[in-house]
Amino acid sequence: MTTTEQVYEVVKKIGKGRLAQVELTPVMTLREELQLDSLDISELLVLTEDTFKIRVNPDDVANIDTLAGMIAYIEAKCAA
Repeated sequence: MTTTEQVYEVVKKIGKGRLAQVELTPVMTLREELQLDSLDISELLVLTEDTFKIRVNPDDVANIDTLAGMIAYIEAKCAA
């Protein structure tokens, strides 16, 4: 499974059913299009750490707006 597919799985878990049928794309915004609130974003960070076995710094991801940004961040952390 690719990083993108894994991120989509994590986002769909956070969406608690409301995102199950949504066709996710990298350009989708986390807050506006996916309607993730601050609690959802916090859950996204925790699940990302668990899924990818990385340490996520909340300050690093504070300005990430899209799924593509999140995927790029995760890939960079995994490569380090």
